[in-house]
Amino acid sequence: MAIAESMKALVIAAAVIDSVGLGFRAFARSRVQGSFGYDDVVLLLSLISYVVFVAFTLVALHYGYGSLTPEPWHDPTQAIKFFILGQPAYVLTSIIVKIGIALVLIRINVQRPIWHCIVVSLTLFLIPATILFFLLILQCHPISVYWGVGSGSCIDYSIVRTSVFVFSAADIAANFLYSSLPIIILYSVQISLHLRLSVIFLLGIGFLSSIATAIRFKYVVATSSRNKTLAKVEETENSLTVIAWSHVEIFLAILATSLIAVRPLIKRGGELIDAWRRGSTSSPKEDNGLADSRLPTGSRRIRDQRVIDYDSRALLIDDGGRVRLPHM
Repeated sequence: MAIAESMKALVIAAAVIDSVGLGFRAFARSRVQGSFGYDDVVLLLSLISYVVFVAFTLVALHYGYGSLTPEPWHDPTQAIKFFILGQPAYVLTSIIVKIGIALVLIRINVQRPIWHCIVVSLTLFLIPATILFFLLILQCHPISVYWGVGSGSCIDYSIVRTSVFVFSAADIAANFLYSSLPIIILYSVQISLHLRLSVIFLLGIGFLSSIATAIRFKYVVATSSRNKTLAKVEETENSLTVIAWSHVEIFLAILATSLIAVRPLIKRGGELIDAWRRGSTSSPKEDNGLADSRLPTGSRRIRDQRVIDYDSRALLIDDGGRVRLPHM
């Protein structure tokens, strides 16, 4: 199957890009802004969970899941096993990512109605997501029966399928809501065209993640039974497509939240480069950027009023002014 061949490159590239992006975010938040918070910790945990999801997918593909050409190392049982283990890994990753995004939105929001909206929507997502996570793990006893090894019993697949539908609907609703909330939060903020375009770009990534979730749901509906064999080519290809869009969703969600906090790092780097170009003969006033870079992190953050931090309660814009959002 063509999708099986392309998925290896897709998931590896996604994991690498997210790792680099989240690494830059962690550095920017801890060293440049000096405000590494709970949302950053949760997002790092989401990356770890996503790497596990990627590993399960790659092992399943290695053992021949979705491959039409048999190879000596292919093992259908192992392929189905790791593919199935990847499903609860995806749900767990989605849970952690949603919590991380919610914490980021709570950090930048100062309006109580929106705060309540975030908390309620997160709760409504976590309930079906948690139920589905445990259903995927406990639906067969022993769990090896799920991939056709040993004897035992499994709960009716219609229960699992209904849970998947509810989870997918809640996932789609939460993704679109969290992609739209920054528009509401920053609607009354006066920012430059350049920064407005930056915000639109980041929101666009969030909406792409939401669209990926909606497309994924189309293929979830077509999954009618537990796929314990690779003989059913169409069902196997459909399952691969579901997992592919699951990777796209998680990849874009982590990437968007990473890029939000990277801009201060880029700006600081540009200031240091400008200061280096001016050289040591510059006047103290001209060399203000270099002087600031020698200050402790906390002092730099207080003194430099030009840094954009979408993860703080106040938005600082390039012209040196502070834009205050409405208080609670």
